[in-house]
Amino acid sequence: MAVILDRKLKVVFIGGCSRSGSTLLDLILGQGKDCFSLGEMYHIWQRGFVENQLCGCGMPFHSCSFWRSVIEEVSASVDLSDLESILKLQRSVARFRHLPLLAVRSLRSEGFNDRVLHYTDILKSLYQAIARVSGCGVLVDSSKLAAHGFILSEISDIELYVLHLVRDSRAVIHSWQRKKRRPEVFWKESLMPNAGLIKGTQIWLLANLLVGFLSRKVCKYKIVRYEDLASCPRKEAESIIRWLGLKCQPDFFLNDGSIDLGPNHTVSGNPLRFRVGSTRIRPDIEWKENMPRIKQKFIYLVTYLLLARFGQTGM
Repeated sequence: MAVILDRKLKVVFIGGCSRSGSTLLDLILGQGKDCFSLGEMYHIWQRGFVENQLCGCGMPFHSCSFWRSVIEEVSASVDLSDLESILKLQRSVARFRHLPLLAVRSLRSEGFNDRVLHYTDILKSLYQAIARVSGCGVLVDSSKLAAHGFILSEISDIELYVLHLVRDSRAVIHSWQRKKRRPEVFWKESLMPNAGLIKGTQIWLLANLLVGFLSRKVCKYKIVRYEDLASCPRKEAESIIRWLGLKCQPDFFLNDGSIDLGPNHTVSGNPLRFRVGSTRIRPDIEWKENMPRIKQKFIYLVTYLLLARFGQTGM
């Protein structure tokens, strides 16, 4: 079913720190009527187009019928023959060091602004093609990176909604220290990135501070706590659906704590995206038992001010 783009396309950008449950939130919202899960779209050029990693449906990116149809649509307006140029363009505008320029237009050079316009035109064509092929008017992008969120906010034909997903810093840093295989890299053994105590704390602080700045640039900004999402997923889903202005109900929940996950075509994210069928949702609180108390206290003290801002001050 084709969607007619006679109004702005709604894009839900899930921002925050890695290991905060963004894939879970993406998949929950993607089960809703007229909503489509994209996964971490920031990585589509490298991990999808270049490396041909597995789509959420289990097929390599270029073998997936959905993405093949999207590529055919996009090719009508975007030259996809030189992917290195697109990657170079992305790296020249959508990285951490470019955030001041993305946040404050007056700081930009003419050349930088031209590159932003070029890259946003490419993304606009890509997202509109996805909407046409999927038949959905709401796209969920769980890229998390603040720079990508700022880039999306530059696209005039997109109505951007920012969901700032926040998880307790101690839980995130504990997860960063666990080894997790990346099944999408099917041709070799590959693990998700790890970070130690100091680096992990820095990442959590920076990621959440920077995504928080998006609230000054977009009208639609909402904080979602991972702990609330995992404890009461149906209630949180209903709240977000109302906030998005959608009339559908989360009838894809089997009960208050279990969801029936359908197939998806996410391009990157947590291995959870490969799961289909009945899935129990519950908080991951392993860190409370397995993380040494001294580490918990250190992280808590260093991140306290930001934790307090997000209502995450419980010891």
